[in-house]
Amino acid sequence: MTSRTIFRADRTICGVWMNSKSYEEILHYLKLDSVFYSRSTMGGTNWGISLSEFEETSMFHIVTRGGCVVEVGNDVIELNAGDLIFMSESKGHTIKSKGAKKSKDLFSYPLKRISKNYETLDQDLDKEELTTILCGVLKITHPAGQLLLKEMPRYILIRHDQHMFGSMMSGIVSLIGVEASSENIGGEEVIKRLADVLVIQAIRKWVEETQEFNGKWLRAIKDEQIGKAMARIHARPEVTWTIESLGREVGMSRTSFSNRFTEVVGESVLSYLTKWRMNLAMMRIKEGEKIDLEFVESLGYKSDSSFRRAFKKVTGKSVSELRAS
Repeated sequence: MTSRTIFRADRTICGVWMNSKSYEEILHYLKLDSVFYSRSTMGGTNWGISLSEFEETSMFHIVTRGGCVVEVGNDVIELNAGDLIFMSESKGHTIKSKGAKKSKDLFSYPLKRISKNYETLDQDLDKEELTTILCGVLKITHPAGQLLLKEMPRYILIRHDQHMFGSMMSGIVSLIGVEASSENIGGEEVIKRLADVLVIQAIRKWVEETQEFNGKWLRAIKDEQIGKAMARIHARPEVTWTIESLGREVGMSRTSFSNRFTEVVGESVLSYLTKWRMNLAMMRIKEGEKIDLEFVESLGYKSDSSFRRAFKKVTGKSVSELRAS
């Protein structure tokens, strides 16, 4: 297993500094869109569930009772009550009882549909050693969130005694367990919101403590001056930013700022600015926003035609092609 495979919250990494505004901004953009949730309660010591890949999504598992083993690639991770594992990409993996050798596809089990996006599975409840697991498939659509996911390892593991708020987080896990074991009115929504809190806390802990990234973006966010400039771009894409104006914002000369930005981020200031605006545009178009003068001006463009040219150049698709796809 390489150092980039997993982040464990029990690792102690010192000397990490992050611009507080940049850090808060990242968390602000971590809007989790629920795709699918399931609660499984499995009895006995010889069960196994195989999960297929869900494209362009992330996934988490929270054990609320008992214990299990999660196999991700060649890694075998033991989870106990209160533990959480977050997978930045929903790759295929298995969840088993600690002594099981085989597994079956999730959809071969007798699932009970509670709603369009929530199902439950109860298997061998008359046996001892019951294990309850809440699983969630999530999509993070904001450009900042997507960039953050690309920087992350395959999975983040948070033990029950390593949550940021200690007993408070354990209490949230317990509350999820209570809601997941019943079919109360509004229970699904409660589970979603509580699970989102745990997932964001896991990501927050990784952002705060790690120095192991799969790219340059988060390292750039953590840079005192370049991170500040990026925060300006993220917060106000409608501004007609120039290398000079951004350099002044962080107290650097035009040349020094331009060279430093390219070195740290891996692309020029204006290239990053344009890509950021187009990623925001893609997200908003997919959400159904109408493209009018107000829309293009909010992204720093003076006319519809100039925006559409830039959009096609950066994304490789026209607006109409994006909507059609």
